[in-house]
Amino acid sequence: MEISLLSSTQKYAASALFAVALHHSQLHQTRPTTRLLSLEEEPIGEGASNSSTISVSDFPHLWIHDNSGLLLPVFRFMEVEDQAWEGLKETAGVSTQARHHVGSFMTLLSETNDEVSSGIREKELALLKAVDATMLSMESSLVLSEDSDKSCDYETHCRQRCAYPDTTTATDPNGRIPRTTPNISNNEDVDGSGFRFFEKPIEEGKLLSEERKLTVLYELLSSCVADYVTDGGSKGYDARHRVALRLLATWLNVKWTKMEAMEIIVACNLIVRLKNEDAEQFGKSKNDKWKQAGIIGASALTGGSLVALTGAAGAGLAGSRTVIRIEDLDEFEFIQTGLYHNQGRLAVGILISGIAFEEEDFLRPWENYNDNLERYVLKWESKNLIALNAGIMEWITSKVASNLLQGGAMLTVLSTLLAEEPLPAALLAASDLIDSAWAIVVDRSDKAGKLLAELLISGLQGHRPVTLVGFSLGARVILKCLQCLAETQGDNAGLVERVVLLGAPIPIKDEKWEDARKMVAGRFVNVYHTNDWTLGIIFRASVLSTGLAGIQPVQLRGIENVDATEYVEGHSSYLWMTKEILRQLDVDNYNAIFRTTQQAKPLQDQTKQTNIVFI
Repeated sequence: MEISLLSSTQKYAASALFAVALHHSQLHQTRPTTRLLSLEEEPIGEGASNSSTISVSDFPHLWIHDNSGLLLPVFRFMEVEDQAWEGLKETAGVSTQARHHVGSFMTLLSETNDEVSSGIREKELALLKAVDATMLSMESSLVLSEDSDKSCDYETHCRQRCAYPDTTTATDPNGRIPRTTPNISNNEDVDGSGFRFFEKPIEEGKLLSEERKLTVLYELLSSCVADYVTDGGSKGYDARHRVALRLLATWLNVKWTKMEAMEIIVACNLIVRLKNEDAEQFGKSKNDKWKQAGIIGASALTGGSLVALTGAAGAGLAGSRTVIRIEDLDEFEFIQTGLYHNQGRLAVGILISGIAFEEEDFLRPWENYNDNLERYVLKWESKNLIALNAGIMEWITSKVASNLLQGGAMLTVLSTLLAEEPLPAALLAASDLIDSAWAIVVDRSDKAGKLLAELLISGLQGHRPVTLVGFSLGARVILKCLQCLAETQGDNAGLVERVVLLGAPIPIKDEKWEDARKMVAGRFVNVYHTNDWTLGIIFRASVLSTGLAGIQPVQLRGIENVDATEYVEGHSSYLWMTKEILRQLDVDNYNAIFRTTQQAKPLQDQTKQTNIVFI
């Protein structure tokens, strides 16, 4: 039975589109020196030039190069003829005329003829209905899980512990922060070169019906999962593939939730097939098991071993408490949170708190934050973190700190730090109260980051793309994880899809930010608060370095810096504000967005919203 609903020409065009999306997503996210326009802005026709065409073979670091192993399995699964592979790779590497090529490939995909059977049309419509039904189920689950009252109670409790004024009356009926418009500086130079991009749907995409768009994306998604599962079964769903699919969905004007619905359909059908297969069937050649079944009705491509993707992923992460005391850590444990465990999710979220006054502060900051990831909270070194934050509170209530706070001198001292001038002796003496506790937790955060990297490399997350989010010292754990991934031999750039760091106590200088950025396939966001004197003074007094990511932008291409000063009252407020900041970041969007009004605007239109610096 035919495995594909696309003709040979259409499979060629779909593969070519994917190759271009893979290349462009790399350039957008990792930002090499090549200047790149958004695809819709690129010239076509007589105004275009082929002068900046590159030879893919000369750039082994490119995702479309054979070294990455990302394109050829897709071409093989899509049954693109071998002799066409090199031409497709070179076409994808063209930095001009890409807009023209994409339009042409979309036009090919839109074409139909009388020879197309009614059965294929019926199957495309059946897939559309299956995706819509899955989306409705996902949306219903999100609505049922929301509990704004519980979130407000936690915020009130945190404010009382941290001596913050109660401002709950200023929140909206859902307990979220008001959508006000802060004072703005107009950030003209968003990536260090005066260049901006914002990907939009491609005009030729309108030629394709919705069911044809979903069929194309579905078969490409299947190719990203299938070949690795059946070809040794160790690599899994690569984060770079998922980012390319995210960009391609943007060009086709397909909501990302529909892609997530298709991921669920693929995974669930794989699970069913896995349960029904005999052990002998796993010995068949690559792709054979996939070609045993086509897209029939609501069914997805089936076959292959799902162990490499979702196997015992939940048990693997949730059971990782057995690794405690390794690497001199007293505690390192993943705890399940959210709705979507053992439900066929093909992406994972790991959430890391770095501020804790009580045990609940590892889990509750992430409650009622709903996305479609299979989510885990990392609980690490709770006793040491709680001791550190107790010391910080003692310092804040000390006479020296109280006098500075009352006189408004804290911001002056913060300015002194930013100017790289020495701190007053009295302030340094007072900060000695927490220096030893801080040194311990910094050391443990670095070791936790190394262990997290080792676990991701081992595939404990089920070889699925991972989103890492952390605030305060949790953000430091993440950066150290990325640095370790970069230092460890092997191709580890396909493990992590997105990263969000909030209030990170990480020096801007003397840290390998560029290496860390290369380990993230998609968006890399640094959220900072310019008036975070707790981070700038107490943490900086011990770090003794110039510049901190939690109070300043990280001046590196490919890092999206968001100034959240208008929303974050102080360092401890990340405990209850992180969820809202994540909602406003709209991390599922391929583009850099920070929602501060009811209507989200592209990066280039946000001159009256908030300080977003993309560098």
